[in-house]
Amino acid sequence: MLPGQRVPGEAPPLAVTTSRRKDGVLVLTAVGEIDAATVGRFRTELTGACVTGRQVILDLSRVGFLSCAGLHVLEEANAVAPRFSVIVKTPLVSRILDVSGVGAGLDVRRDVEDLRL
Repeated sequence: MLPGQRVPGEAPPLAVTTSRRKDGVLVLTAVGEIDAATVGRFRTELTGACVTGRQVILDLSRVGFLSCAGLHVLEEANAVAPRFSVIVKTPLVSRILDVSGVGAGLDVRRDVEDLRL
């Protein structure tokens, strides 16, 4: 199997779902890995939400890897969205945000319940 190819029946490397809470807040949930192969879809989904929503919560609690390209998308979203928060639970993604310095400019939370809006 060549790099980047998936085994038939294997789950896609990134899934992004969007929901709107009763209070109008958009919640994007990403599951998988955000890397060179998936960052285009990630950018499209997140940018669309940030343009249409007054408040966006990005749940990365089920993301196992976040590349530099993914970090750049987070910075773009933070600059566009009026209110943008990121939920992070995994040690690796937390470390990537800390070491890169990107996390310092974001509203990073451990759980969506931490956001009393």
